[in-house]
Amino acid sequence: MSIIVGTDISEAAGNALDVALALGKLRGDREVVLVHVAEDDDDAALAAARPKLDALAASRKGGLAIRTELVAGPVDQTLVQLAETESSDLIVVNARSRGKAPLGRNANLIISRSHVPVIVVRDPKPWLAYAAHERPLRLMLGIDDSAVCDLGIQWTHRMRSLGKVDVVLGAIYYPDDAAEHYGFDRKSMVDRDPEVEQVMERDLLRRYGTDLSYNVIARPRVGIGRIGDHMVELANEEKVDAILIGTGQKTGIGRLGSVSSVIVDAATQSVICVPPHATIPTMTVPVLRCALVATDLSQFSNRAVPYAFAACEPDAEIHIVHIIDDNAKVDVEDVRKQLLALPPVGAKQKVTAHVIRGDNAAKTVAQTAARLGVDIICICSHGRSGISRALVGSVADRLLRATRLPVLVLRPA
Repeated sequence: MSIIVGTDISEAAGNALDVALALGKLRGDREVVLVHVAEDDDDAALAAARPKLDALAASRKGGLAIRTELVAGPVDQTLVQLAETESSDLIVVNARSRGKAPLGRNANLIISRSHVPVIVVRDPKPWLAYAAHERPLRLMLGIDDSAVCDLGIQWTHRMRSLGKVDVVLGAIYYPDDAAEHYGFDRKSMVDRDPEVEQVMERDLLRRYGTDLSYNVIARPRVGIGRIGDHMVELANEEKVDAILIGTGQKTGIGRLGSVSSVIVDAATQSVICVPPHATIPTMTVPVLRCALVATDLSQFSNRAVPYAFAACEPDAEIHIVHIIDDNAKVDVEDVRKQLLALPPVGAKQKVTAHVIRGDNAAKTVAQTAARLGVDIICICSHGRSGISRALVGSVADRLLRATRLPVLVLRPA
């Protein structure tokens, strides 16, 4: 693999090259590709740029080869296409400069097109110190529920495998939505909710991974306006060196609401943007340490219980849940005893039984799973079809829409 460095050959353009060389050496790359894209297809302009480009490459020495490329075309499209041609896995550009076509102005366009992560460099010093193993890189990772966030987590673990990284897990929440998600009583739409933040911190650390042998802290932040603005404020408070964010790669007018676009424009730190189609190796494998299995105590529904035990580690915790209607008259203790009789013989996992009231079984199961902080939900599908499915609906189907967690669904024979 190689790193593509976009440069406008301005005074500050060497910052991106310095960071790329440091990272490339740390990764064991053979070369860095230094690219200048001229928007005007003018032979005279290209000829004038060649000695400046070569001089910039010659001014950096340190054992890693620098290959220069001089091409004409739209900056963002050309740089991204070259990254594909070179099979590069990283693009590095400088945030701002004063050239005729500053790469800083094109950073958001590059990010919106790139299939590989893009680093927008502001201050190169933290990167150079990290690569020299002089101090940890302090990185804030923006956490949300998207799949691209998982790629950002793995990219951070990759950086940790190369050198010391201190991680701040930043997550913006809206109090009413968060309370609904966890099944808490709604207190306010604008004020921070300590109860919500406590469970969010737990979930953020679990999602990131359990190898906390280095500094990892979770920082939920209540949101009112744009998420990007809150992320920048949090990054400044935590004094991080760089912000890492996944991007949905919105284009056109959609970029007005893009979190990554706001952060790239407003942050005083370097920004790393990971696109949804990036190929990033999995550095850590999820471990299932807590599961919820829901049963209506029918013979078939109870068959889901052993699968919850099979999915989890021996030291895991299994929550067996039964939902009853709000007005149902039942002997709760008797139901709890029935639930505790369901685990497989010889199971080593800790078992807790819950009898919970709720008129919407799928929503109640989803909220309970979120509140308990489980890693997976197990449930049986009764396999309704046709008019029965249309009239009654499927708890399993509705659960899949209500939860953000993995769901193991046991189908009828």
